[in-house]
Amino acid sequence: MRDKLSKLGKGPLEKYARFVSHHAIIVLAIFLLFTIFTGYQASLMETAGTSQKAMLPEDIEVIDTFELIADQFAGSFVTATIAVETTAPRYAKSDEIRDVRDPEVLRYVDLLAERSKLVYGVVGAESAADVIKDANGGRIPPSLRSVKSLLRNNEMAEQRISNYISDDYSLTVVRLNLLEDIDAEEVVEELREVINIENPQGVSVAISGDPVIEVTMMKLAEETMGMTSLVSFALIILILIIVFASIKYGLIPLLTIVFGLIWAIGTLVLAGFEITPQTSGVMAMIMGIGIDFGIQVTKRFRYELRTYEREEAMVNTLCNVLYPMVITTLAAVIGFKCLALGKLPMMADMGTMMACGVLFCMIAALTVVPAVLVLFERRRR
Repeated sequence: MRDKLSKLGKGPLEKYARFVSHHAIIVLAIFLLFTIFTGYQASLMETAGTSQKAMLPEDIEVIDTFELIADQFAGSFVTATIAVETTAPRYAKSDEIRDVRDPEVLRYVDLLAERSKLVYGVVGAESAADVIKDANGGRIPPSLRSVKSLLRNNEMAEQRISNYISDDYSLTVVRLNLLEDIDAEEVVEELREVINIENPQGVSVAISGDPVIEVTMMKLAEETMGMTSLVSFALIILILIIVFASIKYGLIPLLTIVFGLIWAIGTLVLAGFEITPQTSGVMAMIMGIGIDFGIQVTKRFRYELRTYEREEAMVNTLCNVLYPMVITTLAAVIGFKCLALGKLPMMADMGTMMACGVLFCMIAALTVVPAVLVLFERRRR
């Protein structure tokens, strides 16, 4: 009875193993076409920014309150700040500006505020110049002494201006309110053009805030993703060559993670999945797990070559490693997808990426790697 059950279970598996072993070129051709398709989709992948709202589930009270207020007060929850600061004078008797209450600086920040209002997505811009103009009939006084006198005689204006000027009068800011659902990259690029206008001597200008931080995080995520993937890949190559004592057998298992990652990313992009700064490091984790499949197939194949010709050796290899690899992958996919049981969308996204990556690495290890091993192994005389 046991023999019959083993034959029933081994039949389809052995047929598959023989098909891969004896039709390696066909297998490679099929999956190369699939790789070209998914590779094109993977090339379209972009790192998307995430807001604090996107990190929380939609069905909690704080998000409902956020949506309610945002509907009534558009743009009040995304802010950016243009900072105008006096620089250290180059010599003691320099005529450079030392006090941001200087009318030249006030006119400059007023110009920055007015130009910022022309940027799509900016719904408001306020600066110290607005306070001075409100207290002086819509005009900026001609001298620093006049500004000081105006503030000294207007207690309310002096209190309001403290929201825009530091205590030592070396820094002033332009506060910007922006719509939430804007393209952060486009807005930041336009705001950088705004601050590129000629500034007074002895003054420096910079920009910060929610969209600037978001764009910076996206760029750093792309750099981190590329660097970690490259370093991981290089170290894996080195370790495999040392372990197998062969360049050929050290490089072939890498096809597992190369093809697996391309297929996984292409499929995720097709499904509308976005890579975020929080999930950008997942690829290195997939490489660390997925390479094990390629190593198992390669080591077993070299072991079987001691007794059998290459085709028969590959049949025995696949018959022995397929079931354990499928069970391992199934357990990993279930474990990673269980991250979605929590309420944090970021954890669910990481679980989806990991599950997809490991699954495709297993498929690559059972298709592309065996086909390449058979093609690159010489027949024994």
